[in-house]
Amino acid sequence: MGVFNFLNGEELKIAKHDSLLKSNILKASASNLLVIDKSGVIHYHTPAFLRMTKAYPKDFTVNDGESSLSGKHIDDIANGASSSENLSYLLTHTSGDKHLVSLAEHGFCVSASTITIDENGTQLYVTEWQDNTENKRNKGMVDAIMRSQAVISFTTDGEILSANDNFLSAMGYSESEVVGKHHRIFVDSDYAQSEEYQQFWKKLKSGDVHSGEFCRINKQGEEVWIQATYNPVFDDNGDVDYIIKFASDITAQKQRNADYEGQITAINKSQAVIEFDLEGNILNANENFLAAMGYSLSEIKGQHHSMFVDPSYKLSAEYAAFWQSLKAGEHSEGEYKRIAKGGREIWIRASYNPIFDSSGKPFKVVKFATDVTQDKLKNAYFEGQINAISKSQAVIEFDVDGTIITANDNFLNTMGYRLDEIKGKHHQLFVDEETRQSESYQRFWSELKEGNFFSGEFKRVSKAGKAVWIQASYNPIEDMNGNPFRVVKYATNITEEKLKNAYFEGQLNAISKSQAVIEFDLEGVILNANSNFLAAMGYTLDEVKGKHHSIFVDPAFKNSPEYAAFWEQLRQGVYASGEYKRFNKSGKPVYIQASYNPILDQNGTPFRVVKYATDVTGRTLAVESIKSIMASLTDGDLLKTIEEPLEGDFKVLGESINHFIGELRDTIVKIHTAVETIDTASNEIATGNADLSSRTEQQASSLEETASAMEELTGTVKLNAENADQAKGLASQASEVASEGGKVIEQVVHTMGEINDSAQRISDIIGVIDGIAFQTNILALNAAVEAARAGEQGRGFAVVASEVRTLAQRSAEAAKDIKALISASVDKIGDGNVLVNKSGETMANIVTAIKRVNDIMSEIAAASSEQATGIQEVSNAVVQMDEMTQQNAALVEQAAAAADSMRQQSGELAQRVSVFKVGSSRKPTQNADIQSLNGSKALPKEREVPKQRMKALNPAAPDASDWEAF
Repeated sequence: MGVFNFLNGEELKIAKHDSLLKSNILKASASNLLVIDKSGVIHYHTPAFLRMTKAYPKDFTVNDGESSLSGKHIDDIANGASSSENLSYLLTHTSGDKHLVSLAEHGFCVSASTITIDENGTQLYVTEWQDNTENKRNKGMVDAIMRSQAVISFTTDGEILSANDNFLSAMGYSESEVVGKHHRIFVDSDYAQSEEYQQFWKKLKSGDVHSGEFCRINKQGEEVWIQATYNPVFDDNGDVDYIIKFASDITAQKQRNADYEGQITAINKSQAVIEFDLEGNILNANENFLAAMGYSLSEIKGQHHSMFVDPSYKLSAEYAAFWQSLKAGEHSEGEYKRIAKGGREIWIRASYNPIFDSSGKPFKVVKFATDVTQDKLKNAYFEGQINAISKSQAVIEFDVDGTIITANDNFLNTMGYRLDEIKGKHHQLFVDEETRQSESYQRFWSELKEGNFFSGEFKRVSKAGKAVWIQASYNPIEDMNGNPFRVVKYATNITEEKLKNAYFEGQLNAISKSQAVIEFDLEGVILNANSNFLAAMGYTLDEVKGKHHSIFVDPAFKNSPEYAAFWEQLRQGVYASGEYKRFNKSGKPVYIQASYNPILDQNGTPFRVVKYATDVTGRTLAVESIKSIMASLTDGDLLKTIEEPLEGDFKVLGESINHFIGELRDTIVKIHTAVETIDTASNEIATGNADLSSRTEQQASSLEETASAMEELTGTVKLNAENADQAKGLASQASEVASEGGKVIEQVVHTMGEINDSAQRISDIIGVIDGIAFQTNILALNAAVEAARAGEQGRGFAVVASEVRTLAQRSAEAAKDIKALISASVDKIGDGNVLVNKSGETMANIVTAIKRVNDIMSEIAAASSEQATGIQEVSNAVVQMDEMTQQNAALVEQAAAAADSMRQQSGELAQRVSVFKVGSSRKPTQNADIQSLNGSKALPKEREVPKQRMKALNPAAPDASDWEAF
């Protein structure tokens, strides 16, 4: 028992010791720990948490003297509308993540974890509180750095972990393109392999910070200069965890500094430089200045600037003001006259530049100067020349993109503008819209901008919108580096000359289009020829150029004194024109109407011959052919025609002449034939006259018999006409009766239709009565059922209902019988209606037929009347024919005498036409009249009935055709 007590005592001591140790640790802890239960009651807190609550009195309600918060509720000490809500959130989220709890004034990062304190599973919540203000301040600083600087992080081996947008933008990469890659992608390949680069990363890995200016390479392979620090970040064990770099892109600044240094170096090499203090005392000077002024540095150092100026200027107020303005920090530049060693006068182009210290105050003056003495002299010479040019020519200046800088009066007067109207405007003001939009115009200014010179004739547009032609040169002016910075145009107005030339060119072009043109030198050597000439002669330009004119003439004429004299006259400036015979490439003659025109130079001396020609070969050949044919016609020769092909209007003339000769030849042949035919016809006419006399007597006898027959026929026809009139009257009466019958039938058809409609309506009414009987039957049945339900009380009502039902059934049956009879009547009425319709159609056909008979009888009556009239006219005609027969006998005797005279005249005509040569093979085509004369005898033509009479006798029906034959 004692041992047991001893053991319990030892365990108790150990437990107390552990409890005391843990309590002291928690009291000494700087952690702000708060232990609460699920309901929010505080069970424990560290002294640090109590101190924190007192440090934030607006966020926590705790008395100054309180040493413990145990037993209080969290809501009682935490101020802020959202504290309990945040507490509930913390109680249900015990993953250990930090969450923001916003109290009245400050925010706190709170992390919660759950502990179990007994066997029953009772849980408490241990929360750790941290002031989030410092974190927010630190985060703001980090955010500011991330916004303003390029930031990238690496592993200690140089592998990229992340990069912000500033860094990625500066280097031209996206984040996915760099993460996981090594830092060496940003450096030159040679530097990446160097020992220096390896040491750089070793030092970073060991914890050394690196800062400075670094040259890096972006994605495009371009150099990027950065001001950067590489900062090792340590973990809790003091080991380097990763490297973070903060950088600023200083590429532009680096380039500017390099540019400044280069400029200063270049200036020292190319210009004279001297430095002064603010009082004007010389501090230093470079070799260029000393050489220009003829001094050594020791001779001028410490001396005043006034040693370089004229004594009178040295004592002037202007000189004192000059240094006063420099002393005030004002810049001065221009061309200055200075005095070199020995009193030599020189001109310098210089700038006096006050140099400022870090506080913005000037502390010295640096002068950059160039000796322009020779340039000054040259400029004076050039200025004199330019003034002279400006007086005689139009001058305008542009910058290299075409903007107008200035223009002289000659240019302004030419274009009609004032200087203020064009200054600052673009050159396109002077060109038309088409030129302004053209590619050649854009290229024109692009090439001027590149320093290319242009000269020539240009069309421009004045203020009034008129075309102005100028002879101009566009001259790019280059600076000392050879770069164009201005364009000067010198121009002369050639508008009047251009108009004259255009007029002359238009005339020459018109001549060249319509005529053959060739040019020779004074020896006759061909210089040029147009397409008209070459086409006429069958050559190409290469075949004639450089050859002598003699290739176009025959050898005999080429070697003649006449041909030599011809060219001698031209060399003396004598004009020649006329019709000339020349020979083409094929050796065929070509006739031309031409003028040879010596062209004189400004001294009146011939230097070229231009020939204008028109090909008249067709005309000449046509005239010769026509002359020959006319001579043959004069001799009576009709066998010759124009065989050569003619051209143009002469072709039509030649064809007309050939046609005329052919027609004339045919006419003569026909006359020959007609004469022979007339002679034969004369004999036939004599024979025919005798035959005609005999027939005339026979005709007279026949006419007497015809007249007698016509009298009998007249009586018969009159009787037919009277009978036809009576038949016409009867037919009219039959037509009227048939029409009345047709109307009656129409009324019957209409009445039958109305009867049919009435029967149909009666059938419909019976159907309604049948329906009512059916409904009554249903109602009686319902009443009987209701009466049966009522028992004894409804028995009398049931008897009535039964009677009503019986009557309804009988009414229904009667309605059915009536409906059947009505339906049968409707069917019979329909049949009767069909028969009546057919009767109507039959009556209509009868009416039509009777009308047709009436019309025929009318036509027969009219025809009979016409026949009577016609027979009377025939009778009259027979009498006239008898009289004409007597006259024909006399005419036969006259025809016999005429035939004899015709035979004599035909003999004379045959003698006349025998002088023409027409050939023996041609046979004329005889016309219808000659053919009839060559036949055995002419048959008399059948007499035609006059058209008016044919119309009058036209029958009403085909049966009258016998009258037409008669």
